Amino acid sequence: MSQKTKLPYGPVKLSVDAIGFEDGRIVQFEIYRKKGGKEELVSQVNGAVVDQKAEAKWVPEAEERRITLGGDSTEAGDVPEDEEYYFKARIDELEVSSEKFEFTYPLEIYLKDDRGRPLDGLKFEIEFSDGSKREGVIKDGYAKVKDAPKGRFKVKVKGYKFKEG
Repeated sequence: MSQKTKLPYGPVKLSVDAIGFEDGRIVQFEIYRKKGGKEELVSQVNGAVVDQKAEAKWVPEAEERRITLGGDSTEAGDVPEDEEYYFKARIDELEVSSEKFEFTYPLEIYLKDDRGRPLDGLKFEIEFSDGSKREGVIKDGYAKVKDAPKGRFKVKVKGYKFKEG
């Protein structure tokens, strides 16, 4: 798999060079998502040429999933990993495509013991299916990560063993 630019989920600044075009010229940006071998147009935004650059801001639709781990469950996450995005910028009949990029996401996991009480003060490690890892400390039951990649993950809590099923 080729290396893609990773962006935190949220507003994305779309930018292309527009050398030779007058300031104020409208540029149409089309944002595409490629997922599971299929491509789809997900949004369109307009920008304008200023100082030989065309820029626009795209805000992807927010998506939230809630997962509570406890008892014998320490693995979760079911979002496909093969999702990538790119945009096309158009001025009149001229068109250019961006490099592909993917998002990282904020991840918040609520962890509780087998009696339903939130874990607190314990260190956690989350290993993602792409091989990356994030560590932190559970606060009031929550393990939080700002930049989780899509895909499956496994949570390990130091000093606590989840009940076997």
